[in-house]
Amino acid sequence: MKKLILFLMLSLSGLCKAQIAPPKQKIILNLPSSYTPTLKVGTGMMIGGAAIFVAGVLTPPIMVGGSTTQKQPFYKQGARALAMVSGSVVFTIGVGKTIADY
Repeated sequence: MKKLILFLMLSLSGLCKAQIAPPKQKIILNLPSSYTPTLKVGTGMMIGGAAIFVAGVLTPPIMVGGSTTQKQPFYKQGARALAMVSGSVVFTIGVGKTIADY
């Protein structure tokens, strides 16, 4: 019961603190006014997708069995298969975005 009351008090005090407006200060970053990023979105997606795909490829496969171990099918590999599929999808979308930007 004490833990419940303590939890309620802490969560309500955090909720009340969150309702206070932030100070009205402007943050000056001193960036040049003509700053443009050099890396395009499509190129970044290609790099990120390739990195995720490589991480999935380098992850060791899940093995099953007792005296004779065998690899599980690709769709039962879990995080390895998810990383390889999502990495290839992001890479493909990045290629399409890169082509569409030019």
